[in-house]
Amino acid sequence: MTIAVPGVPASRKTPGVAFNVILGGAGTSAGDAPISIMLLGNKAAAVSVSSPTYAQAAGTAAVATVVNVASESDAGTMFGLGSELHRMAAAVFAQQPNAALYACPVAEAGTAATVVLTFVTNASAAGTVRFVLCGEVIDVPVASGDTITTIASNCCTYINAMTSLPYYAQNAAGVVTFTAKNTGPRANTLVVDAYFIASGAVVPSRILAAAPVSSGFGTTGQWSSNGTLGNEFTLSAGATQDTFANALSAIEPTRYGRIVGACIDSTNAGRISTSLASQAGPTIQILEQGIVPSVDTYANAVTFAATMNAARMQTAWHFASPMPAWDIAAQVAAARIAGDGAIGGDLVGEGDDPAANLNGVGLASIIVQRTVDDQPTATEIENALNNGLTPLAASTSRPGFVEIVKSITTRASVGNVPNYAVLGTQNVTVPDYTADTLRSALRTAYRGAKLRPDTSDGLPPRIPRVVTPSIVRGFLAQQLAALESRGILINVTANLPLLVVEINGTNPSRLDCEIPAAVIPGLDIITGNVRQL
Repeated sequence: MTIAVPGVPASRKTPGVAFNVILGGAGTSAGDAPISIMLLGNKAAAVSVSSPTYAQAAGTAAVATVVNVASESDAGTMFGLGSELHRMAAAVFAQQPNAALYACPVAEAGTAATVVLTFVTNASAAGTVRFVLCGEVIDVPVASGDTITTIASNCCTYINAMTSLPYYAQNAAGVVTFTAKNTGPRANTLVVDAYFIASGAVVPSRILAAAPVSSGFGTTGQWSSNGTLGNEFTLSAGATQDTFANALSAIEPTRYGRIVGACIDSTNAGRISTSLASQAGPTIQILEQGIVPSVDTYANAVTFAATMNAARMQTAWHFASPMPAWDIAAQVAAARIAGDGAIGGDLVGEGDDPAANLNGVGLASIIVQRTVDDQPTATEIENALNNGLTPLAASTSRPGFVEIVKSITTRASVGNVPNYAVLGTQNVTVPDYTADTLRSALRTAYRGAKLRPDTSDGLPPRIPRVVTPSIVRGFLAQQLAALESRGILINVTANLPLLVVEINGTNPSRLDCEIPAAVIPGLDIITGNVRQL
């Protein structure tokens, strides 16, 4: 048998162990070291406005430069309060307080998205303007006789006090303009929501975009210059896409277990996917996985995932999310590593068990959609899992929040034919963990060893530091059995005939190995009949 190891030519001379991880078509991170997270997104520029006065310092971190993130507070300083990277870091720490977290700012491009809320008519009675923004409830009191300028100015003051929001607000004669803290089209998915609560009212009146809505205390309100996402109103007119190219170059060749992109466009997601595939080659052996978000419609999200169709990429899908898309990807990455123990759950993550079953892992701060109509149906969830999307759905244990339905990769087809050889993300994590474990064990066991063919009598050589293919094969079999005993691999004994170790036909100093790694499956479904007799 001649073993072909793509990416390692027979002419290669550099000593070392070079494994090509093959995942039904392509090959992520493992090892017993903590799994680190790298965040890619925008930092914020300085803000200084006057209606009302609001000032915010620019993030201190340099663009396309890797920094260690020790806390949410540090993230606010380095990236600017409310920026993509600040919120992503907060989402990670909410799920995994002890995360090994890094970030690399992506240079902004283009113009900032905005949306307008217009108040008309002074207040004739007391009431409240309630904003629900990124999961935060902000109640702004209105006094009888307040002018529309006073109402709008107070709204801006209350909103701007929430410095972690991804936008700030300004007033001009009763017209409130929200402006995203980061430029570009991603902010066009940021949801805004507002209500009037009249004195004694039981049900708040939602402010709409189609026509002015009466407050019940004299004032009216209406959204304009907005976008829509499902049943939500969003910012709009953010333009000119940034590029993740320089940031990706900056993070290489250091290994980060999970690369999280704020990007929701196929170009930048593709750049991450290409980088991961390149770094995972056997002569580089930097095994990582990428997570990007989608808050788009089911059809558009499927198209987005299909442009990657990669075993090392994951798309976390949460249509019409009240939370920023980049929060979602960051928290899913942390949940995969840490599970949900930090929020009172009992599911472990890949940091404790590379083969962890992540079905139902709860997310710390990602909330459900405002309306049931925007939540995924059972059919959409099933179809999402067939098309490379990791759907988020209402939690079964924490009302108002979401959980991961099943953690899967974007690789759903080969040559336009459905192929689920690498469906669950554990089908990537476990082979990578296996490769890391074997690489480390081989380097330790055979450091300084010499190689000779197997003897004709089948006995091992009695010469110190001399090994044969059979000796190395036996060592690998022991390592695989140990992984099986830990519930990481399965059917090791049955698959031993597939374990082949041989001396390369061209280079007598090289051993080529074919190593089977059957991933233990997670328990997804239990079926049966309850039959009355």
